[in-house]
Amino acid sequence: MTGTSVDSVVDLLGAIARFTSRAQIDDFVRLLWSRLYHGAGGMLEDRETQLLHQMALQRLDDLQEAREKRLPPARSWFPKRPKSDQSREQAASGVRDPERWARKQRLGGLASLPPTDDYEGITEGERATLYIIAADVRELGACRCTVAEIADRAGVGQTTARNAIRKARDRGLLSVQHRPQWRNKWLSNVITIVCKTWLSWLKRFRPNLGFKFKGVRKPASTDTYGFKTKNGQPFHQPEGSPPGRFQRFASRKPPSG
Repeated sequence: MTGTSVDSVVDLLGAIARFTSRAQIDDFVRLLWSRLYHGAGGMLEDRETQLLHQMALQRLDDLQEAREKRLPPARSWFPKRPKSDQSREQAASGVRDPERWARKQRLGGLASLPPTDDYEGITEGERATLYIIAADVRELGACRCTVAEIADRAGVGQTTARNAIRKARDRGLLSVQHRPQWRNKWLSNVITIVCKTWLSWLKRFRPNLGFKFKGVRKPASTDTYGFKTKNGQPFHQPEGSPPGRFQRFASRKPPSG
């Protein structure tokens, strides 16, 4: 199966998921075997044609089941998330993590964006997300963290982090480079700042952003040092020996044997 064939199968599966009547499915099956099949001069092999035919029949069964239950037909092959019993007000007024909430408020109020009209309409959580991205760009040249990592560092949810990146990209502030991998999970995106106004403002008014403070304090070390201090020196000098510093005339016993 070539790359072009894979793209064609994916597009056809998306078309099948959008069918809403039996006539559309019948026309597709007729076109599949008369024009798209490899034996009829098309570009689809036997296995791909059988797969598309099976998916079309499955779509027909789904339409019939939805019609019997008087429900709208599904438009995706992905499983549906069960609907929550809580309303939006109840879900929004739930228990929040006080540390993440305080981190979001602190980072959102540190003014990591220039006070211009281009940056209006950005919420506090989105400003905290852009603060984390700006800190990585200042120190490393680009932000290569995943959306989950950026959201955890900013103290916001992943949806807020995605909205912030999407909004900044649409306004021409950020550049998002995707790193796909063939038959493997994609690598994290490479996010860079392309707005010259933002870069010059950070260089002038936030010179230490990313170098001294990234929004998240470094946790204390949990290592155990045993009988030594953090610098590797023992707590007590052994008995019967000279102090740790070098002494010119220190008395030592000659080696035996």
